[in-house]
Amino acid sequence: MGNIAIDSAYVAAYLSTFLYGAYVVVACHCSLVLHHRYKARQLHKYLLGTHIALFLLITWRCVATAARTLNGIIYVESHGGALDLHPPSSVWSLVENTPWVMVTVVADAFLLYRTYIVWMQKCLVIALPLLLFFADIAMGIYFLVDLADPTTTFQQLIYVVTAFAAVTLAANIICTALISFRIWRVRRNISESRQGVDPLHGVITLIVESAAVYTVVLIAQIITLGLESYICFVLFDVQCPIIGIVFSMIIIRVSRGQSHGDGGEVSTVEMRWQHSTAEDTTADTETRPHILADLRSEDVEAQRPVFRKVSTETNHESTAYKL
Repeated sequence: MGNIAIDSAYVAAYLSTFLYGAYVVVACHCSLVLHHRYKARQLHKYLLGTHIALFLLITWRCVATAARTLNGIIYVESHGGALDLHPPSSVWSLVENTPWVMVTVVADAFLLYRTYIVWMQKCLVIALPLLLFFADIAMGIYFLVDLADPTTTFQQLIYVVTAFAAVTLAANIICTALISFRIWRVRRNISESRQGVDPLHGVITLIVESAAVYTVVLIAQIITLGLESYICFVLFDVQCPIIGIVFSMIIIRVSRGQSHGDGGEVSTVEMRWQHSTAEDTTADTETRPHILADLRSEDVEAQRPVFRKVSTETNHESTAYKL
């Protein structure tokens, strides 16, 4: 069992470092997109704040994980014993796990915000996820307090972590389902009125914007915790960079105006309807008011082929889209 623990620590540190490298690439691209939004005076401060917070916290977590593992390897080589990662109540553990909790909270807050925006700022829709989010914060604080207590047993920590992950998973499943349903409904209405909408692109869009990958990681984490498998430690270490990659992709789509339900899309689409009447048939033009009435949040990405003459695309974003 000891060898399994050592192997899982090595694998976790390696995968965490590898995924962090991938995250840095995506984060740099995200920074460029946000910078161009800033130059166009269309910067969304919440997106920028989330991006900076995630980058700092994920970097903190991954560096702490690598340093803790390397310190344990040095201990093994110098003492010839088992891998020493220090007890859960040690400073090493607190330094490593504090950013993990904070990254989870920031990610859940952003997912809650996306649900609120995609559903046209309907407070009733996010009532239950909001309560679960507050419970998530409380469980995260409780976990860190228990972690700092030397009298807390390892089994107690497993119970607390499982509860924290379960609350996080519940909030994410609800938000993911709400976002997925909204995107699916919009794309279904568009596919009924427009030809050439790629179904595969719709599936990819749904997966990216609903943060479904993050939800899958949480489910795997709950299962491995219940089985008391050492794989759970690997999932803990790779969770933060995965969160960074997933949510940076969402921020990029939102900043480029390619996302669903962002403010300003309705007015932009309405203007494009008016400018394109010369190219369309009379019957098609008559159906457009009905589409606009039913869909207050259009899929801007799917509309591009129809309105390509109005688009003012640059290498990084379209100035025709506004948040």
